[in-house]
Amino acid sequence: MQPGPSGPPSGPSGPPKSVSSGTPGRGPPKRRSSGPPGKERDGEGAFSQLAERNLARQRELDRRGQSKSLKRTRDLKRWNVVFMVCLLVIFGTFAWLPVTYGDTSDNPHDGFNEVDLEKLHNPNHPMTWQQDEIDMMDKKIWDGDDRFSGAIQHDLNLYGFPMAIDGITTVPLKITIVSYRGDGEATNYRIGMFPKRCSLLLGDSISDLPEDLRYVGSEPLFIEVPTTIEMNVPAGRYCFVFEYIEPVNENGWLATVDAEVQANWPRPLLAPLMLIFGILAAFGFIGAQRAGKAWKEVAQPERAAARSLEDEVLDAAEEERGDSDGGVQVESGESVDESTPSGPPVEPQAEPPSGPPVAAPAEPPSGPPVDTPSGPPAEPPSGPPVEAPEEVAEEPAAEPPAAETTATDTVDPSQYTDEMLLGWGWSQQQISDWRAEQTGATEAAPQDAVPDSGSVDPSAYTDEMLRGWGWTAEQIEEWRASN
Repeated sequence: MQPGPSGPPSGPSGPPKSVSSGTPGRGPPKRRSSGPPGKERDGEGAFSQLAERNLARQRELDRRGQSKSLKRTRDLKRWNVVFMVCLLVIFGTFAWLPVTYGDTSDNPHDGFNEVDLEKLHNPNHPMTWQQDEIDMMDKKIWDGDDRFSGAIQHDLNLYGFPMAIDGITTVPLKITIVSYRGDGEATNYRIGMFPKRCSLLLGDSISDLPEDLRYVGSEPLFIEVPTTIEMNVPAGRYCFVFEYIEPVNENGWLATVDAEVQANWPRPLLAPLMLIFGILAAFGFIGAQRAGKAWKEVAQPERAAARSLEDEVLDAAEEERGDSDGGVQVESGESVDESTPSGPPVEPQAEPPSGPPVAAPAEPPSGPPVDTPSGPPAEPPSGPPVEAPEEVAEEPAAEPPAAETTATDTVDPSQYTDEMLLGWGWSQQQISDWRAEQTGATEAAPQDAVPDSGSVDPSAYTDEMLRGWGWTAEQIEEWRASN
């Protein structure tokens, strides 16, 4: 009968370690601080989480308040733009609508002779003018309102700036003349704009006026055919005078000329206001756009900017290049894992061990073996397991569960569930061994002296544990018989 091993194989003082590199922060459980389990760290975590929630809530409140303020500013600027545009449209409309004096659309004397007009102008005669006809004639600029025919005098008030800048502050005039002269004489005419009231004209002549205030017709007027004349005069009070160059010999009530004056004096008066409102509307529109953009950045931060097709293609190419680089890095990482064990455990090698587990009589059994065989030994053992210093030297030394955990430190197994350890790559046998070891380490006090192999209690290792470490039934019986 072959002698069994002098003791269980020596192993690391902690749970099984990984032989592949992993990301920092993943791996075996770490030791908790002294004191009641989970009290200090859980309290700090709860406080930090509460503080983070309060900060997030305060940031959300600040964002909503800022969003309301920016929205109010945006709406106000938009209404300012609408108001300025409305004023611009209103003043522009009034600026292009001229003020009309007189009316040449109708001739009340048409079809009457001088005798009939004498009766019409007699208030006591039955044929006298009706009130509506009198109102129409009062609005006309003509020579049919008195007995002096062939000339017109009418007062005009042209509002505007007192300075005379041609084309800017001057008032455009559009004068329409219709001749009803029937004596057969020439209808050549002249027009004058005297800068005074008509009642103050005493012997003044049109020829004495400046060129911009007088006009002499180069062609005679056609009977009952409107003729239009355009002039630009400074703003002010004028007396409009029309006269035939050849006077009418027979004076009477019958009208010989009718005139209509369209003065566009609101244009130079409202043009500066239109310019001001136009500039204000333009700046207001720019400000409203900026205010709307600022509000969107605060109120809708999750909306990403529009991306072009070229950017999306470049991003897809970068992702594909990153995937290919990741595969190369994984292969190189696997080659490094063979020499530098760290991180969670991985599956054992597929090759079965060439013999029984290596025993270390000089050290006490304190945990599971370093390597977990995947099957029974290739040959039955011919004797007790012997030491293999060369192979042991090649194998990496086991590391403690965590960087700050020592051989005498204990970890609370209740912190980590089986699902957590299985997620880190642990096997069910490794989890059971580690929990049993942590429970025994918690109950037993650490010893400074290293016990010999004879102090090992065979009852501490069950047959299932030894078989899980790769022992055969024959090796287990021999080892229990020798101990």
